[in-house]
Amino acid sequence: MRITRNVPALGTLALVAVSLVLSACGEDDDAEQAAAATPNKLAITASEAGKQSHLSVPGSVPAGPVTVELTNTGKAFHEAQFIRLDPGHTADEALRAIATEGAPSPAWIHAAGGTGPAPPGGSSSATQRLRPGNYMVYDAPFMNEGQGVKFGVATVKVDGQAAGGALPKATAKVEAYEYGFRVSGLRTGNNTIEYSNIGEEPHHLIAAPYKSGATLAAVRRAFTRERSGAEPPLDFEHTSYTARIDGGTKQITELDLEKPGKYALLCFVSDREGGPPHVAQGMITEITVR
Repeated sequence: MRITRNVPALGTLALVAVSLVLSACGEDDDAEQAAAATPNKLAITASEAGKQSHLSVPGSVPAGPVTVELTNTGKAFHEAQFIRLDPGHTADEALRAIATEGAPSPAWIHAAGGTGPAPPGGSSSATQRLRPGNYMVYDAPFMNEGQGVKFGVATVKVDGQAAGGALPKATAKVEAYEYGFRVSGLRTGNNTIEYSNIGEEPHHLIAAPYKSGATLAAVRRAFTRERSGAEPPLDFEHTSYTARIDGGTKQITELDLEKPGKYALLCFVSDREGGPPHVAQGMITEITVR
């Protein structure tokens, strides 16, 4: 992956012979299942100290379904990209490993979701299942490029055993794969989406509206490796995007499509073995929202 967006299982109820007690136990069981399906909350606050991004993150959260809630109290954009680290590895190691764009990604680094960008004074959220382990939380939205804002890093431990539980319902669905997107239900405004990576490589979703007169062919030409410095005909000031997730995982998150019209769906992550970003390999899908 290149960086350039739970509750523990509950114990079973004891069986008893009396039918009245069985009925009561059944009611308790229903309540426990409902509780198990309610995600835990992980509240993150982002701000700046001068030009240094700062993330305030709790020390731990139970494994299983978790709603990550990012609140931006600063003056720049902020995000909370989660990266799960295999045992024996640290956030400092991960930062060194991902410093060079297009280089191979070590097998001990896992794109683990989190939130897309939150504007100054705004918020962003995502609900997903978090596996037990140590996580790095990374804050480096591309909207801050050229402003001198330094990225922020924090860590959080996900405790306990992996737990099930249904994720919340979404109003739209986006599936990422090698190399494209399948979409249903997107509309103008703030969408709650089920974002799934059904491929094998890590992916994220960037939705950028077309500039006036743009075409899919022109967008594709701008991102080919042979392009001659042409700027993509896209309005990156009104872009919305998700966090990166590994293949075989999904999250319920937000995608804000501010205005109707045509959008390009893009992925700038590289394969684990390195190489050009997926957008240069043709991972561009055109959609029209109303």
